[in-house]
Amino acid sequence: MRTGPHPLPIHIGMATSAWPVMSQEEGLKLGEEMASGMEKMLRGIRKYQEHPYKPEQPELPVVWEKGTVQVRKCDADGADKALVIVPSLVNRSSILDLSKERSFTRWLAQQGITVYLLDWGDVSKDSEQNDIDALALQRLVPALQAVADMEEGPVAALGYCMGGTMLMSAATHAPGAIERMVMLAVPWDFHAGQQDLLNRIKFWAPSTTSYIEAGMPLPVEAIQTLFASLDPAMAARKFASFDDMDQNSDTARLFIAVEDWLNDGVSLPAQVAKHCIEQWFFTNEPGQGQWVVGGKTIDPTSIHAPTLVVTSKKDRLVEYEQAACLADQMPHGKILNPECGHIGMIAGARSIEAVWQPIADFLKT
Repeated sequence: MRTGPHPLPIHIGMATSAWPVMSQEEGLKLGEEMASGMEKMLRGIRKYQEHPYKPEQPELPVVWEKGTVQVRKCDADGADKALVIVPSLVNRSSILDLSKERSFTRWLAQQGITVYLLDWGDVSKDSEQNDIDALALQRLVPALQAVADMEEGPVAALGYCMGGTMLMSAATHAPGAIERMVMLAVPWDFHAGQQDLLNRIKFWAPSTTSYIEAGMPLPVEAIQTLFASLDPAMAARKFASFDDMDQNSDTARLFIAVEDWLNDGVSLPAQVAKHCIEQWFFTNEPGQGQWVVGGKTIDPTSIHAPTLVVTSKKDRLVEYEQAACLADQMPHGKILNPECGHIGMIAGARSIEAVWQPIADFLKT
């Protein structure tokens, strides 16, 4: 039986506190409607926890490994293109190989592209992955170079969310390993747009101080609490909706697969968490052209690989303006603006036609 969503008391507490706002915005009434709505949410959570579905796709073989980082390979028949996918640091790569019915990795292989899927693992348990420089230079760059060696030449690389920010540093240090790039919902100018996430981080960051100053990993529960605070009513809406779903439907199974991924995040090493909070969000070093990794400034204008920047005005986590700036700065950048949210680009109802297919077309150009 599942125990999520995590942290469960936080989700329930946020939904309770958000109800008066929901009531005002959606014309609902307090009292009986609140009780009914909370009952539906809790019933949906219980249905999720007790649902027997588990994704059954076979594991892809590991072809490279160092520390907690692994690269898995998905072969494609007759492929003449190869792609390395780099996921976010705080979530596992399973969102990119979600289920037999919905796997971005295996779908790309069906389009004739050999895919190498990187997984960071639990970076807080690797003593060598204690800061951003180590992650980039001792893990990501060697992984890219290893895949380029396997393919006997440069390969394409796709970064999703924070994985794309990290990929920019690797492209600076190993340009010969990458022939083209896809930046999928990648934050770069952290002070652009409405800054919803930045404003939440300013409120949340003091709660991380005791962990960081003690050199302890920032717990995944703290990170999940931050993301939940972006939309306190989200849990109420999505689990109430799940309560109404046909529990044997593809839609319900996709919901469960995504929710399982959301609840399987990882902790961050103290110095990695500090770097992300202070140097990315607070001082906006990437957006200011001041981010330095391994003694080199990470400058998008110096990266000449053809690059597709995928960013959406419906993305609340990485706002459109925070990602779109890369397309303006990179010499061979172009932009795709799908009608999908942050997770919807990978697991939404329209993700295949709106995001996956244009990416495949770009990679095969």
